[in-house]
Amino acid sequence: MNRRFVLHYSLLIFFLMAVTGIAMIPGFCSAASSKEPLITVMNPAITEKPAARVNIAPRLTTLDGKTIYLVDVNYEGISGTPVMGEIQRWFAKNMPKVKTVLKVKSGNYATDDPALWKEIKDNKGDGVILGVAG
Repeated sequence: MNRRFVLHYSLLIFFLMAVTGIAMIPGFCSAASSKEPLITVMNPAITEKPAARVNIAPRLTTLDGKTIYLVDVNYEGISGTPVMGEIQRWFAKNMPKVKTVLKVKSGNYATDDPALWKEIKDNKGDGVILGVAG
């Protein structure tokens, strides 16, 4: 009994939405033909050109004597989470010959941080563990 009621109720809602949508189309047409300038709010188009391929860095043969940067991408904007600190403590306990440098990327996960990448390059960082550590 309940299934039939839900099915009939769903069909009624769908029908009403369809009728309402048809009634709204003339409103859209008149807005498009007005003299007011139109702007593009979002362009979902994608480019057909593939991105340039860049080879990944070769894998390190050993981590002994290497400097590994642990970079928290600041996903939630809370200026660091405990996971990268735990990874740093693990390295100190289990691989003491590895130097780790813990950093929190400025901004959020989607913004670039050229100063951090320059620091890693200038300090001859051998590797990076980059991640959402939340």
